[in-house]
Amino acid sequence: MAVISFLEKQEHNWVVARWAYRQILEDVISHCPADSEMIGVLADKMESDGLLMEFLEPALAARITSAIKRVAEGILSGAIRSAIQDKPSGTAHMVQEYRKGLQELLETIPSRVDHP
Repeated sequence: MAVISFLEKQEHNWVVARWAYRQILEDVISHCPADSEMIGVLADKMESDGLLMEFLEPALAARITSAIKRVAEGILSGAIRSAIQDKPSGTAHMVQEYRKGLQELLETIPSRVDHP
């Protein structure tokens, strides 16, 4: 299991299987290549069990949150193709589970994030 925590409140934590966590980070990295600082953080967190926004600099946390939301919405709308579809493990069932997870992810992202 892995987590993306947008705020300390439980309802803003996306807890999923590690493969889904890694997949969203990979998808964000591939669709946001211009932000090297963000890519560095996401690549570093790829091998961990979590990405906790409250421990990041507020502007960076906001950029990452926005990118995750944009990419998840793009995948769900069909505007963005997830890399899971090109993997041997990317069966129709896995893609469906990932899409379900992305819908849950979008529900955990706070509409407004206030960082100290």
